[in-house]
Amino acid sequence: MQTDFGTSALYDCATLEPAILRQSTEALAKPLSWPRARIVAHQETSLRQTLRHAANKSPYFRDVIGRLVETDAPLGAYPTMGKSILMAEFDRIVTDPRLTRAMVEDHAGSRNCGQLLLNEYRVLATGGSSGQRGVFVYDRKSWETVSGTIGRWNRLSGALPTARVVGIGAPSPVHLSNRFYAEIRVTNPEAPRLSVVTPIEEIVDSLNRYQPDIISTYPSLIRRLAEEQVAGRLRISPATMRSVAEALSPDVRELARVAWNIQLINGYSSTEVPGIASECLAHEGLHLSEDTLILEIVDDDLQPVLPGRPGSKALITSFLKNTIPIIRYEFSDILTAIEGPCACGCQFRRIKDVEGRREEMLYTLTSDGKRIEVHAPRFWFHLVRVPGIRHYQFAQLPKGIAIRVVPEPSHDADSAKAAVERIAQVALADLGADSGQFEVHIVDEIRRTGNAAKQKLVTT
Repeated sequence: MQTDFGTSALYDCATLEPAILRQSTEALAKPLSWPRARIVAHQETSLRQTLRHAANKSPYFRDVIGRLVETDAPLGAYPTMGKSILMAEFDRIVTDPRLTRAMVEDHAGSRNCGQLLLNEYRVLATGGSSGQRGVFVYDRKSWETVSGTIGRWNRLSGALPTARVVGIGAPSPVHLSNRFYAEIRVTNPEAPRLSVVTPIEEIVDSLNRYQPDIISTYPSLIRRLAEEQVAGRLRISPATMRSVAEALSPDVRELARVAWNIQLINGYSSTEVPGIASECLAHEGLHLSEDTLILEIVDDDLQPVLPGRPGSKALITSFLKNTIPIIRYEFSDILTAIEGPCACGCQFRRIKDVEGRREEMLYTLTSDGKRIEVHAPRFWFHLVRVPGIRHYQFAQLPKGIAIRVVPEPSHDADSAKAAVERIAQVALADLGADSGQFEVHIVDEIRRTGNAAKQKLVTT
């Protein structure tokens, strides 16, 4: 189910008290300075507590992992789970027997979805990159923790507690970014209430009046804001911009540098596990929230992948004793661990920028019928060299790849198309698909989709 909620300015969400939010932020800021030995010890203790909680409180996990918990089995011995299991077994997974999937989905699709369910739970929904719908709930204590990660990561990126922050996320109150940015306004009450579908003229006017120190939003909107800044309509001087929700491409980083002389701070989060990782001022990868989770990078056979090599999927175990336990939950994100300490001094392990998702894998057929697989982000490093492109998107055709391009208004569309065609040929040649089939289409816009209002890199 998907509901059209318009702009986020029209719908209120239940939010935390300012004092609680500040307290949570301060508590989560302390582990940023922990030594490595303390982080590892904390993880070991928290993992055992998490597993016992799940086995004791959830009928599903009691059956699936009960014996493993009793025998103190290592984490690698535990089964994995994903969204399909979560939704199919929802009523047995939740630790509160009052909750049912039907109840939660009804709340997520209602006009009151921004308010608490049973005066306790915040309900979130996600379509995910696979298009499979999922619903999720957070109890009060867990939500205090995940909301505190907003301030914690701002601290890691050098922001002062008094910084003027604005978040521009999804229009729907059931999406994580909408809820996060409602919490931002708790301690930044003058921040404008905007969403990524708010008309750009209104966004520009609001930001010019507010003059934020930090903007957190989708990279697709950062691209538009940079264009407005260069054109002189947007006149702001942010110290930091945080990229969230969508994959961050190299050209958006460069646009931010040109427009504001700043380096973007990339974040990695999900509805099931908010606040997974964030960059710091050293820009040497994203620090994992190792005090609140364990992330495993594995291959197709679920075997660990060494640092420096990309995995096939990520498995996350959350330490939150939440109503829906998250134990070795599968994400299709392609991640690479970074070995060694970061220059910033934080001892949390790091990963490189999220390199894409398995769902973003495309293929093309060569003239002799050979199938060549192409990961869509591989085109990034070629397309960023094409002047006059505002947005781009990929789609799978029966025998090849379609590239949809939105040219800059000031550039000739035919010239942009010809340049993309040349670049696509080079990109495919680099992958050994010299005769691979592709099409380039000039379009007026790349539409945002779903409750998250994201601009997907790959679509149908």
